[in-house]
Amino acid sequence: MSDVNHPTSAGPRLVSPLSATLGFSQIIDDIAATAAERERANRLPHEEISRLKALGFGALRLPVDAGGSGATLSGLFVVARDLAAADSNIAHAFRNHLWQVEAALRRREHPFHARVLELAGQKKTIGLSFVDSDVTAAGARPTTVLSRLEWDASRDVYVGSGDKVYATGNLYNDAFIGLAVESRAGRTVQYVLERGPGVSDDDDWQGFGQRLTGSGTARFRDVTVPAAQLYPTDPPKSDEAAPWGFTFHQVYLTNCIAGIVRRVALDAVDALRARGRNFYHGQAAHPADEPALQSLLGRIRAYAASVEAIADRSVGALQRAWETHGTRDEYEATLAATLAAAEAKVVIDDLAPQIASWLIDLGSGSVVSRIGALDRHWRNIKVIASHNPRLYKERLLGQNLLTGQLPPTGAFF
Repeated sequence: MSDVNHPTSAGPRLVSPLSATLGFSQIIDDIAATAAERERANRLPHEEISRLKALGFGALRLPVDAGGSGATLSGLFVVARDLAAADSNIAHAFRNHLWQVEAALRRREHPFHARVLELAGQKKTIGLSFVDSDVTAAGARPTTVLSRLEWDASRDVYVGSGDKVYATGNLYNDAFIGLAVESRAGRTVQYVLERGPGVSDDDDWQGFGQRLTGSGTARFRDVTVPAAQLYPTDPPKSDEAAPWGFTFHQVYLTNCIAGIVRRVALDAVDALRARGRNFYHGQAAHPADEPALQSLLGRIRAYAASVEAIADRSVGALQRAWETHGTRDEYEATLAATLAAAEAKVVIDDLAPQIASWLIDLGSGSVVSRIGALDRHWRNIKVIASHNPRLYKERLLGQNLLTGQLPPTGAFF
């Protein structure tokens, strides 16, 4: 039987069949090919993100008749992982927008969420200006960024100012949402602020990884919000509703790390093939024929596949939780998704940096040049993993087994 049409390797591929079907193959390939150059030059990916927006990445979950692709939640994570394998900075920069779309899909009859979906359908992305990081172990004390919106009768608009730290992706977003008290009636409202004068576009992020996510400070100075862009707040959840509403955030970040690990496996193949010299005490003339290096490549492949598998498990649990929304099964399914997300994070945060280190072992001195920027994989993994550290997840998982302790319900877990 001819092998012409039958691949001899079932190893990792950068682009999944779903991304290809949805028309993202070329952009993902292009982003992957230029990722190291962006890292070396510290070049923010404005052009790449604009191309992704135009192709509808930010609208994947919207129905086709609303400007989207009608992708399932699991499908969204497939494409996002492909993108993270190409450049985890870019995938990470979309997280807050994609979460807002996800939340809006559940409450699309509310005018605020309908506006979010409308903007997404226009291929625009939405960032956050909800809260700063004033949260301590003694208790949560979050404050709204535009805490008060003052009415300016001469311009028929509300005006506000404020700063948001850790504003991941806001450099690239077209609009921002948040909560504020409006001065005329003194009521708390939700607002949609579209990018315009007074919205900063500077980058002060100093992280050693995920350098191009725009995760620094977003500054809003005398920004204007038309009255039509103020909306009533969401009604409180019923006592029967599942209280864990932020699992998406953690699964998305873990999914990004899984994408980086896939890229590590792909880069490992290239690194071994490109090595021209073996150590004198090796067993083969060429590194690609060296048994020890072949074994290490196999280990990288196996561990990378395991990382993707456990990430898929958490994505599947989140998909099942989504499918039970509004039913009597929602509580148990959402709890299961939260626990699965914690399990995935504990394992992947442990394994992924090790896999990235094995890439250096495999390539040895051939891969330590800054030109290849392969150190970015370890750095990016560690910075993403620093969100909601796994130590707290480990303890919760142990407590849950021992006593039935339930996970925290806030966004910072």
